[in-house]
Amino acid sequence: MEFLIYFLLDAIISGSVLWVASRITSVDLLFKTAVIVSGCSALVGLIPGVGWILSIVVFFYLLKKYTGASVWPDLILMVLVSKLVAIVAVMAVAGSL
Repeated sequence: MEFLIYFLLDAIISGSVLWVASRITSVDLLFKTAVIVSGCSALVGLIPGVGWILSIVVFFYLLKKYTGASVWPDLILMVLVSKLVAIVAVMAVAGSL
């Protein structure tokens, strides 16, 4: 049960941060799509060993598919900002539980 809570927190927090980052970079991305992309990325990230790198690849692929935005600077900035802020936010929320 605890795992499910962390997974949902990661998907929702990462999706929220991704949505805000898309607004900053003027990329058209719906909130629902941002949460789906973040959830898929988090799910792939659970694979032992190579999950973290596959997670980033899936994140880029799905963002490119759903937004059609250019890789530089839009997608790279969105991924960097959203991943860094989401990691800090999830650690802060998980630490307080």
